[in-house]
Amino acid sequence: MAVWQCSKCGFEKEGRCKPQKCPDCGEKGSFTKKEGGK
Repeated sequence: MAVWQCSKCGFEKEGRCKPQKCPDCGEKGSFTKKEGGK
């Protein structure tokens, strides 16, 4: 699985698919794949 990080607030979420919206700050389309994920 990949680790996705919100570019606005830094929230991290693990999953196969890129999240549509950040559950922490509410920003849409702000996730980027973090290198070194599992």
